[in-house]
Amino acid sequence: MGQALRELDPQASAAAAFGAELRARRLAGGRSLRELGRLVLVSAELLAKVEKAQRRPRPDLVQRLDTVLQTRGELERLAAPLFTAADPPASDRPKLAPDTAELELRRVIDEARAADHTMADRLAELMTFAEAAAAVDDSGLLTPMRKSLRRTLAEAQQLAGWMMFDRGDQPGAERMFAGARTAAEQAGAADLVAYVLGPSAAYANIWSGNPELGAERAYGSLAWARRSGNRRLAAFAAAVAARAHARLGEGDLCRRMLGESEWELRGHRADGSDPGWLSVFDEATLAGYRGLCLLDLHEPRAAIAALAQQEVASEPLYVRNRIIWRLECAQAHLRLGELDSAGAEIEKALDYAGPGTVTPRVVRVFHAADLRLRSIPSVAELAGTRERLCGFILANE
Repeated sequence: MGQALRELDPQASAAAAFGAELRARRLAGGRSLRELGRLVLVSAELLAKVEKAQRRPRPDLVQRLDTVLQTRGELERLAAPLFTAADPPASDRPKLAPDTAELELRRVIDEARAADHTMADRLAELMTFAEAAAAVDDSGLLTPMRKSLRRTLAEAQQLAGWMMFDRGDQPGAERMFAGARTAAEQAGAADLVAYVLGPSAAYANIWSGNPELGAERAYGSLAWARRSGNRRLAAFAAAVAARAHARLGEGDLCRRMLGESEWELRGHRADGSDPGWLSVFDEATLAGYRGLCLLDLHEPRAAIAALAQQEVASEPLYVRNRIIWRLECAQAHLRLGELDSAGAEIEKALDYAGPGTVTPRVVRVFHAADLRLRSIPSVAELAGTRERLCGFILANE
């Protein structure tokens, strides 16, 4: 007997989404890696690495796979992000005056953060203003002004890194997060260092398939958060650590860190001094984290209850979170064989997305739901949902 196939996570990256789709199409056609390799003129070993997202396919291989597996362009569409430059389009860098640079950068950050909640792309503008502000920083500001500007610059770089992560550019995100941490440390901003290390870099690592590094960074974030004295931020860092442990299958450690997060959040005194970027973490967000952890730990029924709690209490403007948590709830129902409930969750996620712009990461989560539906022998009752889901994915790839 052959070895059992390792389950793939199509949400982790564009390469993982392509690999999962390739495997699903290959198995649906009843072909082995060796047989398919002969037809597309590559080795079975190379195809196995492509399926596991360990190797990126060349464009000509994608074309041959698309033809042999008769996917009508689906594999080529999924592979497109693998061959597209991830850097934002170049634009003229504005000239910022030393006495107004921080105010101008703050304006762009606030506008970009508001747009990011609705998944509109303001990355290019954000980066050009951050570069202009960095040039002012290098021009010899007085120390108090420099520290304040560097704190704001760190916020801009953190947000730019998050947008890059959401677009599937993990190397670009890592560069931005590294720059943000340096600027935050230079500004003496322990809270921002914690935010960059945990909810930003560590979360991106966990999502992208490296929970070991995510756990390491999350605990570093927790230490910085405690140094800052902000217990809400410490709760956020602990929740990220819990998610890393869940991905690693470490249930006891996961629950311990969820308990730590709850304790820190209960002890936080809301006095209006929290920075704006910390508004994304509250009791509803913690419930969402708990649900995702329970799903990773193969407790779908408990995950559904936690995600339902998140849905009731969450802010409507956090569109991305609402979509992702709805789709994760659908995955939990599918694991339990509750097809009608799963279909209802997918429909709600599609309603949240609406006709607006969605990011590549969100499209991959929709694609993961589609793959799960296709793995079920009979889903006739979800034909309408699947048709709508496929149309949405096709329109956004």
